[in-house]
Amino acid sequence: MLHNHPYQYTSDDIFFTVHAIRKEIGESEHAEEREKFFSKGQPCFRASPLTKQYGWGIHSDQDGKVAMYGAESEEYKNLVADTSVKKVKAMRSKKK
Repeated sequence: MLHNHPYQYTSDDIFFTVHAIRKEIGESEHAEEREKFFSKGQPCFRASPLTKQYGWGIHSDQDGKVAMYGAESEEYKNLVADTSVKKVKAMRSKKK
């Protein structure tokens, strides 16, 4: 969903869709369940294994839509080099 559709979804769209798939929530229940899902705090991509373990970079555009880039990709390297892009590191799992 994220890899094949860059800047099409917000992080909230992605997290809820994954939740709905895992919990087998039907389309007709999405509006109500989405409200319940976001009524309590949810982790962000900084806490995701995608960024913490697998080295993917997540970029948000000005509209809050996200894209995912592999750390070895040219796009990732360009974003890292761009001083106008704010960088935030992924959260650490444990102190070592």
